[in-house]
Amino acid sequence: MQNFKKIASIVLSLLLLSMSTSVLAEEGAAALAKSRAGTAIAQSENTVNQTLVNIGAVAMWAYAAGNCSAYPLGGSTGGMYFPRGNSPLTWVMFTDGIIWGGIVNDGIEPAVRVGGQAFSNGTVPGAILSKGVAEDRNDDQNVNRIWRIRRDFATVKDAELVLDAAENFIIQSTEVTTGQIQTIRDRYRQDWIDWPTHKGAPFYDAEGDGEYNPQFNENGEPILYPEADEPGYANGDQVAWSVSNDLNETATIGLYGSVPIGMEQQLTMWAYRRSDALGNVVFKQFRVIYKGRADTPANATIDSMFFCQWADPDLGAGGDDFVGCDTTLDLGYVYNATATDAQFAPNGLAPAASGFDFFAGPAVPDANSTAIIGLKQVPGYKNLPMSTFAFFASGQTDQDPDRAGPYQGTLQFWNLLRGYRPRPESPPTPWVNNEGNVTRFRVAGDPVAGTGDIDSNQGDRRMLQVAGPFTMAVGDTAEMVVAALAALGSDRLSSVAVLKFFDKTAQDAFDNLFELPSPPPTPPLAATSFSNEVLLEWGSNPTLVAAVENFAKKGHVFQGYNVYQLPSSGATKEQGVRLATYDLIDETTVISQEAFDANSGQVLFLPVQFGGNTGLRHTLRITNDSFREAPLANGTPYYFGVSAYSYNSDPEAVLKTLESTMAVVVVVPQSAKPGERTHTAMGDTLPGVTHTGVSNGEVQVIVVDPTQITGHNYTVTFRIDTTAVDLSDPEHPVYETQDVWDLTDVTAGQVKLSGQTNQTGDESYLIADGMMVKVFGAPQDWQRMANGDPAIIEVANENGPLAEADWDVNGTPFMGNNVWHSLNAAGYADRYFVSTTSADESDMRFTASILVPFDWEIRFTEGGSVGYWGYSSGNTGFVPFELWNVGMATFDDASDDYRCIPWMYEAGGTADAYTPDHGEDGAFGYPAFDRIYWRVPAEGSTYEDFAAAANAGEDFTVHIGGEVLGRLLICDFDENGQPPVPGTVIRIHSTKPNTPTDKFAFSTAGFEPTTNVTQAQSDIEKINVFPNPYYGMHRNEKDYFDRYVTFSHLPERAVLRIFTLSGTLVRTIEKDSPSQFLQWDMLNEDGLPAASGVYFVHVQMDDLGVSKKLKLAIIREQQYLRRY
Repeated sequence: MQNFKKIASIVLSLLLLSMSTSVLAEEGAAALAKSRAGTAIAQSENTVNQTLVNIGAVAMWAYAAGNCSAYPLGGSTGGMYFPRGNSPLTWVMFTDGIIWGGIVNDGIEPAVRVGGQAFSNGTVPGAILSKGVAEDRNDDQNVNRIWRIRRDFATVKDAELVLDAAENFIIQSTEVTTGQIQTIRDRYRQDWIDWPTHKGAPFYDAEGDGEYNPQFNENGEPILYPEADEPGYANGDQVAWSVSNDLNETATIGLYGSVPIGMEQQLTMWAYRRSDALGNVVFKQFRVIYKGRADTPANATIDSMFFCQWADPDLGAGGDDFVGCDTTLDLGYVYNATATDAQFAPNGLAPAASGFDFFAGPAVPDANSTAIIGLKQVPGYKNLPMSTFAFFASGQTDQDPDRAGPYQGTLQFWNLLRGYRPRPESPPTPWVNNEGNVTRFRVAGDPVAGTGDIDSNQGDRRMLQVAGPFTMAVGDTAEMVVAALAALGSDRLSSVAVLKFFDKTAQDAFDNLFELPSPPPTPPLAATSFSNEVLLEWGSNPTLVAAVENFAKKGHVFQGYNVYQLPSSGATKEQGVRLATYDLIDETTVISQEAFDANSGQVLFLPVQFGGNTGLRHTLRITNDSFREAPLANGTPYYFGVSAYSYNSDPEAVLKTLESTMAVVVVVPQSAKPGERTHTAMGDTLPGVTHTGVSNGEVQVIVVDPTQITGHNYTVTFRIDTTAVDLSDPEHPVYETQDVWDLTDVTAGQVKLSGQTNQTGDESYLIADGMMVKVFGAPQDWQRMANGDPAIIEVANENGPLAEADWDVNGTPFMGNNVWHSLNAAGYADRYFVSTTSADESDMRFTASILVPFDWEIRFTEGGSVGYWGYSSGNTGFVPFELWNVGMATFDDASDDYRCIPWMYEAGGTADAYTPDHGEDGAFGYPAFDRIYWRVPAEGSTYEDFAAAANAGEDFTVHIGGEVLGRLLICDFDENGQPPVPGTVIRIHSTKPNTPTDKFAFSTAGFEPTTNVTQAQSDIEKINVFPNPYYGMHRNEKDYFDRYVTFSHLPERAVLRIFTLSGTLVRTIEKDSPSQFLQWDMLNEDGLPAASGVYFVHVQMDDLGVSKKLKLAIIREQQYLRRY
């Protein structure tokens, strides 16, 4: 049967090239071959009467005449692809449409009529302007057209439009040009502008005036609702719309023999860019309006009206299918009768399952119910459920109703709509299930469990899902909403189980009027090829990264990224291998929720996200093929995807996580192109970063992508960003400030990264010009000397500020002499050092939020201070020093200085006196004076307030604030019993953050890639062809018809001439593309396969003034006829 269909399709394809309408008479019972409706041909840049809804995992062809799922080039290929991107194509539907039928009371006989779309179309493009008057269907600009929009058409990356373009132009993804991608983008834009709201196309009306007025920003991006009018429906990420009518009598008779009724059909289709169940669904809303023929009276009605979702559901190869229905879900579906399918098996896939869910039939009055009409709940009505599910099989007992002319086809389909067998026309005969009972719902058993009434005797099926009866009058509108969906399990039956699981999610979305949580946006993925290595990067677009990582909607917040290797560009993440997960460092790691388990065929509570507190990253280097468990091979295409996922912390949430649609790239590892060289390697740290300012921050420049290094000069500068966070009181707004940094390309005068906050030194920085610029903030700590010890420096003694000759090695950067575990400068009145109670610094505690970023001083003076022995006697007394906060590296500016309060501790010596009998220090065992604890004054107080209260015998503790640092000991090295002499100043340095006074600078000059003609001329020696010899096939070929060899290391322009050994020219190929690769399909100039043998290849490179000769051996496999 399939062979015959292929032969018939060749004839049909030729006819389609010359016919503007196609109504093909097909008769003959057992040998009746399927043909498709409409006049679709291969897509061109001017084709507007056909398109695809393909933003998710499913791609469905749709046409201006209202029919769907038909492959434009005819043949036995189906037009609903799943999964997308496979080669050979995998499809799950051959064609589908809506059929309506009823008793038309308009005075015209016969009264029983049917219309819609099946193998041929009973509708033609265009709206009905008035009774009997339709738009001119030959107007290709305004009528014979289907409109399609997607919300992100202006910003979506070219890589994501590659598969869209390949499907629209019916070519391989590898053949898509940048011009074709731009054509797809331009069509989206034009359809956005031309969206036919005046005909009934839905839109979001921001102005509430009923007029569609799209607006665009200065970048040419559409302004979305609610800021401006926006085309679309149900929050769909992609929406298509068409309008058609049944006033063409040739078309209606060509369907099933009926004359026109006067029906206008408005079809809205939409889909979601998601990786969950909703990404496997295409939703369809039919609005059918009874507008009438020219001779339709005003009081005309249609009684016993039925709507039917009709489909020819070829699941891959069409002769090995079963169908079924689930009456609890209103689901009709198709699945494979055998373990493998001829289309799915070459892709390494089990057979999928697909079907249609009947979400809402036409609404009829019912005082006790609420219907969904136009995605609004309308009380006083109810939606009719599926009233009949029927199927029949080509070449079996019950076959297609007669079509292409005889009125008997109408009566046969009228029987089907009412739940009867198509023949005999009268009296109708009911269906009988496998258990011998009369039924309106055929094969309603459970094939997964193997129970109930299930299909048998595999074949080429048709299936019908019907809702009715109801009544229509002239001017009435009836609405039906269905969804086409597909699913893939681990075998043919688990695919059915997955389908039903997905269907429940889709039904829930409809019942909630599509007000559902959404996943994070798709990451902005890019890839670069290197020799036997691939770089994935999704951190170079700050705007899009922010949209992903700041995502928070309906309880779901961004949590992390997943990276996958995929078997093809259209594969799902379940078919891929998860290479890495990069998630936020928090309490959330593994996330579990209900999910389908393909192994058991059940819905189980399973782990679905596998975070490990790795921290976020935006790059991944890949050197290994996870499918073949071998190194990446140059010249071989690989497919990778990156997604973002969310987490909902609500304990009651059913969906704990949602994962975005993957950004997918195809990348071919390769050595450098002729003449091109990079001068850094991935992971290199560029030298020469300079710093002006006082901060203890740092900047490191890490090479991420050597091919993107510019050779320019850059600076990193800092500023305070002020953001209004509360404008409820316009006169007193509340602002929030934040320290941020900017990366500027000084050479180009461009800010590459703006408002960055990361100063942690982790791996989550964004990427700019092939670099990860890591800005390190100062640690919350002491400043450190070269030996790693705290910077506690003597800067003055009794003679005044230390002369430079008194600075030691560790104290020199701080303009003094190190006294931490080191003696003060020699030759002065007293010898001391600073220590604590432990052998190292561990006992000397500090409060970072107070200590940092200031500098602190102990000033030994004649007048000293009032000290408080709060940790021992609780008394106050004299101490011979003052404690000061001296600002942030502003040693010559006393305006920001303030005095602190000495809090003391005596460990057993003389009470309430600063004497060296506290005990020995922890490092060297020298006698130490009492421990010093620095306290800042309480808010609103000063040291002077504290001292005055202490001297007056009042409560002085109210003036004492938080502790800065504690357990500091001055040690009496010369054991003279005296503290450092007055005039001695010990300065303690804390770390300094990056501030607007700091600037880092670096240059990438000399590290940028170069291109050299002389080098290119030398590199031609690397020109090669592989595989060589060619033995029948190689692993990168997709199927029997995909045969080729690949030339590598070619310059941008070259001419290849392929000769036989006898000198006969076989093929001339001109190359003009940036890629170093060129494929030869091993066909000669006449399109015939080149024979087995040895060939000479002459490569002429005029731009370089050189040429090269190669030898190529081809050994063809034995040829067999595959169709006869």
